[in-house]
Amino acid sequence: MRQFIGAFLSTFLQWYAFFLFSQLSFFVFPIYIFVIGFIFRVIGGLFFGYIGDKISRRTALISVNLILSAFSLLLFFFPNKASLVLYRVVQGLTLGGEWGGASTVLIETYSSSRYRGFISSIIQLTVPIAIIFSSISIFLVYEIGEEAWKIFLVPISILSLITIPLLRDISNVRGSSFPLVEAVKEDWRNIMKAIGIKISESAIFYVFTTYVFSTGKVALLVSLAVIIQLFTMPFFGYLTDIIGRKKVVYLGVSLMVISTFFFPNTIGEIIMSISDSALYAPQASIFTETFKKKYRYTASSLSYQLASLIGGVIPPILLSDIKPLFVLIPYAIITLISLYFVQETRGKKLE
Repeated sequence: MRQFIGAFLSTFLQWYAFFLFSQLSFFVFPIYIFVIGFIFRVIGGLFFGYIGDKISRRTALISVNLILSAFSLLLFFFPNKASLVLYRVVQGLTLGGEWGGASTVLIETYSSSRYRGFISSIIQLTVPIAIIFSSISIFLVYEIGEEAWKIFLVPISILSLITIPLLRDISNVRGSSFPLVEAVKEDWRNIMKAIGIKISESAIFYVFTTYVFSTGKVALLVSLAVIIQLFTMPFFGYLTDIIGRKKVVYLGVSLMVISTFFFPNTIGEIIMSISDSALYAPQASIFTETFKKKYRYTASSLSYQLASLIGGVIPPILLSDIKPLFVLIPYAIITLISLYFVQETRGKKLE
């Protein structure tokens, strides 16, 4: 239980910091702040994935929390353009290393459970919870003034340190000496499939949680749509253990296409959030169950963060000129093709 709480809290803090500054990029900071974070998430996934597979999962997870804590205080005391850019770079690096590590540790901890899909979907709940808190923070920034964003750096720094004693690594087996090289050499097909499965979820997620601010919608609408995910995400996670991971993702893609006909209206926002739940809930289990233990952290992180970069950055920018249907359909097609070729992992025995 301590392991679960530590992984959950540290992942929540990483997402909260990242989402807060992503949302601020659409009305307080320059838009390039939004993009920078995604680029460095890929680098962070590779760097901390190497540490996690080569040394230990715990070392990697402690490192990302220490770094986020230190640089949050740095930006709080020196809030200038240079430190803002540096902080966004650090956000990308640490978040890139966090998700793959937390998901891997959780799956390996409960590797013998028949409800791995449900358990791993709980760690995915850190995303909607972080969005709710970041959206409330945005609402407070609206009310208090644009400079109020700095006060949220203090709890990020303090809580990141508190999570460290809760983190431990159950894995006693050293991984690959060169996890990235071996993952690409031995498993590049699964890496491509994983990217394809993730890419449409990244696209709609940043559309309904970030782009919507540029349409004049208030933060409370985003919070409402995401609150629904607190119920739908565990449900879809449980469903993956009953009917399989792939069928749940197929359902998510179908809802994604339907949502484009209504977005950015309220009904479109809600359908999109339900679609995102069905697409996102199985990802931690699919990714970690697909790859070998010796490079599981690295391969999962690489696939996830590359897909987030490709799917998360482009759609929110394109939607200012192109209808949602034409922006999101190509992503849906890529996911359907990837899903067709990927192996079902429900019930798979893990190393």
